[in-house]
Amino acid sequence: MGALLMGGTPAAGAPQGHLYVGSYAPAGRGIQGYAMDARSGALRPLQPAGLTPNENSPSWLLADGSTRRLYAAEEGGNHVAVYQQTADGSLVLRQRLPSGGRGPVHLSLARGRLWVAHYGDARLAALRLQADGSLGDAETWYGDAGGHAHMLRPSPDGRWLIASDLGLDRLLAWPAEAWPPDRAQSLRMRPGSGPRHFVFHPQQPDLLYLLQELSNTLAIVRLGEHGPQLLDECSVLPSGYAGTSYASDLLLAPGGLHLYALNRLHNSIAVLDLSEPTRPRLLDHHWTHGDYPRSACCVGQHLYVCNQRSDQLSHFELSDPSRPRFSGLQIAVPSPATACVL
Repeated sequence: MGALLMGGTPAAGAPQGHLYVGSYAPAGRGIQGYAMDARSGALRPLQPAGLTPNENSPSWLLADGSTRRLYAAEEGGNHVAVYQQTADGSLVLRQRLPSGGRGPVHLSLARGRLWVAHYGDARLAALRLQADGSLGDAETWYGDAGGHAHMLRPSPDGRWLIASDLGLDRLLAWPAEAWPPDRAQSLRMRPGSGPRHFVFHPQQPDLLYLLQELSNTLAIVRLGEHGPQLLDECSVLPSGYAGTSYASDLLLAPGGLHLYALNRLHNSIAVLDLSEPTRPRLLDHHWTHGDYPRSACCVGQHLYVCNQRSDQLSHFELSDPSRPRFSGLQIAVPSPATACVL
């Protein structure tokens, strides 16, 4: 996989981390690793073992710093892969096991389990996490006909398991104390809205923000005694925009006072202000300097956007979280789908 770094080489003695990027086959060939300068955000391809070959389209990556493990949802192979990070940043495959459904597209790590959402058959799965970071077999549930699950994770207060179903336009909540999950509370969204990714408010664990792919809207949802309740909705596109766009990823900005929503085809980062938590205010849009931003990774004061169709990452500096600033740093990655830091 060829890579083009713009913006210089990390300075000697600069703090380092490692950024990993998963990409879609056939253009992408696996997981590419980079040394990251934590001050400037500059990336340098790891040598000699920068590329970890994987033809199964690792569409979501998740890192666990406590065990130095990297988990990959292999959308094209219906597996979860577990890698160990070595001292030089290269990855060693430790496990590859069935994910519990067809088309795994999102991973979350909480409450001693890896949670997996499957787009292909709407199956939801939990794989128990062992002390060394390895995984047990998948326990699965849900999978309603016509569904396309896009995300699954527990609420921060541990009361609920929350999942979004893009195919059936609903947000689901299961009481977390019940295992296996049953008696879901379902919030039906507007037909054709396409619920995708969600994040929780950092100080209010019963408040979540749900990004909807097809309607390009953000839904504000309260988790009450009887499950999710819709409070409000707002657009993540400019007023009057008449073109086609598909919202993709949603991130909490550093400081927890703003949200970043990615818009594919509009090719923008929408910035929303959370000063009034139940009434997010759309502030502005920033061009991603690429095409079809599928996901993004936020670490410290750096934001890396995966521009899938233009085959590159774009770097934004976040000293002012309300105004992501394109730094001029870009790196060529064929068909990037996901990125994370370990």
